[in-house]
Amino acid sequence: MTATPPPRPPRRRTAAATLAATALIAAVTVTATTPATAHAVPTATTVTEWRLCMFLGGHPSLRKGGAGEAVRHLQCILNEVYRFQNVTVNGVFEEVTEASVKTLQRQFGLAGTGVVDAATWTALHP
Repeated sequence: MTATPPPRPPRRRTAAATLAATALIAAVTVTATTPATAHAVPTATTVTEWRLCMFLGGHPSLRKGGAGEAVRHLQCILNEVYRFQNVTVNGVFEEVTEASVKTLQRQFGLAGTGVVDAATWTALHP
């Protein structure tokens, strides 16, 4: 008579494997439900991205038609940090900058006015 081997104990998932599986499912879900044209609000950025947009001035209210270093700072943040690649960093608040600001404001839960006010600056600088 041949002895049958004892049953194997059930495999246990490690915390790392569970975390990896959860992250993969979340990534697939986000990819599947996010339109290709949407700009995601970053949850983390590198120091390099923010260094590209250094600005020592204040954060005044900005709107279409404005110009100057504060606008250049805004455009740099939109382009480098939030990946609005269509925004030209030229210091002139044009239609593309306004449209990008409106999109980002809505993603932050703000009214999409296109005017960069104190609430918008606060949202832009996490």
